[in-house]
Amino acid sequence: MNKRFIYPILTVALLSQYACKKQLDALPTNAKVEGNTITDQPSANVALNGVYFRFANASNTATDWTNDKVMPSLFAGYLGSDNGASNNESDVFGGTVYTSEWARYYSLINAANGVNDGVQKLADNKFTAGRKTQILAEARFLRAFGSFKLLSYFGQWFDINSPLGIIIEDQFNTLTNINLPRSTVKDSYTFILSDLDYAIANAASTSVNINANKWTAMALKMRVLLSRGQGDDYAQAITLGNAIINGSPYSLEPNEKDIFYTKGLASNEVMLGVQPQANQELYYLNVSNTFIKASAFYIAKPMLYNLLKNDPRLSWVVGPAVDDNYYFIKYITPAKQSTVTSEVAYAFRLSEVYLMLAEATARSGGDLNAAKTTLKTVMSKAGVTDFSTVDAATTAADVETQIYYEYARNFVGEDGIEWMALLRLPLATVTQIRPTITSKVQYILPIPDSEFINNPNFGAQNTGYSKPN
Repeated sequence: MNKRFIYPILTVALLSQYACKKQLDALPTNAKVEGNTITDQPSANVALNGVYFRFANASNTATDWTNDKVMPSLFAGYLGSDNGASNNESDVFGGTVYTSEWARYYSLINAANGVNDGVQKLADNKFTAGRKTQILAEARFLRAFGSFKLLSYFGQWFDINSPLGIIIEDQFNTLTNINLPRSTVKDSYTFILSDLDYAIANAASTSVNINANKWTAMALKMRVLLSRGQGDDYAQAITLGNAIINGSPYSLEPNEKDIFYTKGLASNEVMLGVQPQANQELYYLNVSNTFIKASAFYIAKPMLYNLLKNDPRLSWVVGPAVDDNYYFIKYITPAKQSTVTSEVAYAFRLSEVYLMLAEATARSGGDLNAAKTTLKTVMSKAGVTDFSTVDAATTAADVETQIYYEYARNFVGEDGIEWMALLRLPLATVTQIRPTITSKVQYILPIPDSEFINNPNFGAQNTGYSKPN
């Protein structure tokens, strides 16, 4: 296998091509393999790479972050489908087009649990100094990543008192623990944050940027705290943001465009990315081609054009007109062949940390001028020189809205960052920006029918949706 791709397909039963516990017609083929396939540090490293394989949503031919890039930007109104199918609001809000993400992230969680369970059973002397806890920290980061994705898309994350959280899974699936009920939102947050605190305390301080470390765990914790928004969550987010900016090895890219067009994973701004599979750029059904060549490709909507029409990024994010929309050229232009760089996906970049710091500052009642300065620092890296709109924001609500617009300009088509930032605004502001969203019912997807059919213990469907008959 090409050395450029470090996520090998595991043949061990622990991380077999098992569609995850959410498909009960595909139970684990060997439920007693826990601890048997991980016997020492080398096998633990291989198993951990298998979890990254799930994180990358990889196959033999490609890593596929198409849904990560498109789904939330479609929800937010910035991207759409050229064939019109996914432009229908009923397909976006309240439909079942993207409920497959439920199984995808539980598959990631189950793989992480397999590593966590297997490594914990081994004696410390099976590992070089510190490596055991580092492996556990990365596994728990990846479990937290999957759990927070599930809470964000399928749980009432915006209501700390809601019973409609996620299924908390902290052990590798067996026949005896497969049908669990969903937990409360409060307990879901507690579980996720516990994993992240462990990762922050025990992960490596430096790593290649296709692996998690303490800094990426801190960045994910900032996301979680901003969504929860309780007690001292904003104060904690400010502390984390300052620590990352002042202490991590990452730095803002001087020219944002270079990340996507020339540098990719070589950019020092990229905290965690997804490296393409070997020769993925030559594969016709690769991710880049979903923006230019597929029979039904994804396009930029007029809403994105209008957002960027006075911004330097318009020239390299929104391309020529196609039908009533535009090509989306953040990764690849219509005349360009796919490259390794155009196939890279981005989970965490330092620009987001700056924006989360600015948001937490504004939400906590902090210095609005400091928040605006942080915001303008990020905007300047895209070549923006006119900050009059930011300077005119005088209330916390106005500053928060301006920060949101920069989330959207900066992170459209990456990993749902602009979607979640939108939903953290008051509903009235959300409706003003995205008029088709008039209720928080539209913030989350329905639980897939298969969960209720196969798991009688699950509990209630999300508000506004129905269980299968």
